[in-house]
Amino acid sequence: MHGGIDDVSVERPEPGKAVVVFSGEHDLTQRDDVGRLLQILVNENRLLVVDFADATFVDSTVMHILLDADIAARRRGGAFRIQLGSNAIIARAFELTGLGRRLDVVGTREEALADPSP
Repeated sequence: MHGGIDDVSVERPEPGKAVVVFSGEHDLTQRDDVGRLLQILVNENRLLVVDFADATFVDSTVMHILLDADIAARRRGGAFRIQLGSNAIIARAFELTGLGRRLDVVGTREEALADPSP
């Protein structure tokens, strides 16, 4: 848990990079907390990764927050990535909403943490 958000943790694998790991279900009830957390991390890092490999559900509210975080990161000259791993349920949600084409979605942590292209 991170700052009152169930099933969310933050990892800092190296300076300037953060990974927010989501496990379990994430929906409207977490909107404000997740939005604040991602905004802080976007402002503090040149690369922010959101890892849904262990998530079991994500709703459109959380997906909208991810889109906002991506826009904020780009405005700052940073990068924002989604790590899905082999999670078919969450991958299907990203496919159906079109966010899989809009966001930088990768399968592995290695791909997720690769330095952003200039």
